[in-house]
Amino acid sequence: MKSTYYGDTFSIVMHRYSDPDRLNAARNAAIYLGKGDRDNIKRPLSIIRMGHVPEVFRGEMVEFEFIDVSKEVYDHLITYTTRNMRVAGGNRALTSDGYTMPSDRMKWTSLVDSSIELSMFNYSSLLQNGESPQVARSAMPIAAKMNPFVYQFNFVTLMHIFNQRLWQRGAQGNTVKVVKGMYELVNSVDPELWETVRESMGEEMEDWKEVRKRLKKDQPRLYEKLIEDYGQRKSMWD
Repeated sequence: MKSTYYGDTFSIVMHRYSDPDRLNAARNAAIYLGKGDRDNIKRPLSIIRMGHVPEVFRGEMVEFEFIDVSKEVYDHLITYTTRNMRVAGGNRALTSDGYTMPSDRMKWTSLVDSSIELSMFNYSSLLQNGESPQVARSAMPIAAKMNPFVYQFNFVTLMHIFNQRLWQRGAQGNTVKVVKGMYELVNSVDPELWETVRESMGEEMEDWKEVRKRLKKDQPRLYEKLIEDYGQRKSMWD
């Protein structure tokens, strides 16, 4: 199941998606809850909507190849140590022949551009003068484009990547663009699953967290009333 997302300066190839029909997750959800109908592909979605950690998805994975993605984004993705697999040229193989401008708001675009270009020039000069890639890399800016690299993430890790790098505020612009491409690729395979994840962990849920904090502080009586009227929780075992 190979498909490609084309960004403005990069591309992502999704090489593998392990459970496109959600049959593995359905079987595991049935075993988890002690149910007999193992082909109920809606049950894993119900587990997510109930707010439980969707362990039934941890054994499923997606494999991405990233092309012309900056070292900055590479570093932001590699922080997820629960990734299944990483394939990338190490210090001895890593070289770069281009860079990506920040997509965050810049005060002096031309100054940023010339500063990055100067760093790339210094990096290239070290290589041309016989320094090894691992030595020259010390002068490489984080905006430098990486050689293609491959990451394989299990579904649960992906859910947290989308939450932290896409739906919460504060992620850097280029990282947001790349993670948005990852979401678009998986969503094209199983939109019902990934829209459910977004509904449960996405922007709206982040907004509700802020609403809760402000209500509890500024209008405690209203907060208590809302909890009393609408805060009853059900168990997925019922």
